[in-house]
Order: sequence, then C-alpha cells, then structure tokens
Amino acid sequence: MQVYPSPDYLVIAYRNDLQLLVARWLRPVSPIETREGYELILQAAQHFGTPFWLLDGRRRLPADEPTTQWGLHEFFPTLSAQLGQQVCMSQLLSPYYQAITEAMPVFQELERQPAQLYRMRRFNDEALAVEWLRECQQEASLSSQK
Repeated sequence: MQVYPSPDYLVIAYRNDLQLLVARWLRPVSPIETREGYELILQAAQHFGTPFWLLDGRRRLPADEPTTQWGLHEFFPTLSAQLGQQVCMSQLLSPYYQAITEAMPVFQELERQPAQLYRMRRFNDEALAVEWLRECQQEASLSSQK
C-alpha cells in the first residue's frame, strides 16, 4: 500500500494488490475540507493512475447542500475527462449516512440517468464496496479489449 500525503482528516492510499485508491475520512469535515479532500483524492488518483476509488465516509457527516451540489454537478462529472476513463466510486457509508443519501432526490435522479460520466454506488459493507469496484475493473478491462 502506498500512502499519499493528506491532512489530518483524511488518509489516502493506493492498494497495489487491488489497483484501487482508498480514501478514508477520519472525522466530520467542514465544507472547505470536503472540497479540499476531494481535490486531493483526484490528485492521488492522477498520481497512481487509477479511476477506481473506495471512499470511506463512515466517520464523517453528510455534506451540506451547496457542497453536495458542487460534488454531484461540478466535481464528479469532470473526473473521467481528467483521468482519461470513466471513474467508479464506491462510497462506504454508515447506515445512517446511507439512509440520508438514499432519501435525497438528487441521488435518485443521478442514478436514473443512462449517460453518466461517472459511476457511484453507496454501501455500508466494505467487502461489497470492494466487490463492486472489482466488477467495474473487469468491465473496463473487457471494454478496452474490444
């Protein structure tokens, strides 16, 4: 595992064995820290050359509305262009946090859109979150062979 420099509220590491980036939020964060953290995650993904991200948000709280809108409509849609391939993000959330996001109409709308620039799924089980990312890797590998 290779660790990427990050502030005290975030640990970012590249899992060589799984070829994915793992970012673990270590505490509740402010809107500024959320944006800064995601920018650092992108920099790490570019450094390690991976579009497969496990984002562990179990220790943080849901972002405020403006930060959520920024992520879903400004930041996440640019990721694939910046990494040169579709980004797959597996969000590991506490059951409480997952229930909040599932109740938000913006998440439901984005999941129904067929031409998504990125893929994101929410889990509260790390093994399932990693399994989904492995499926994304297999799909990407098959697509590149065609």
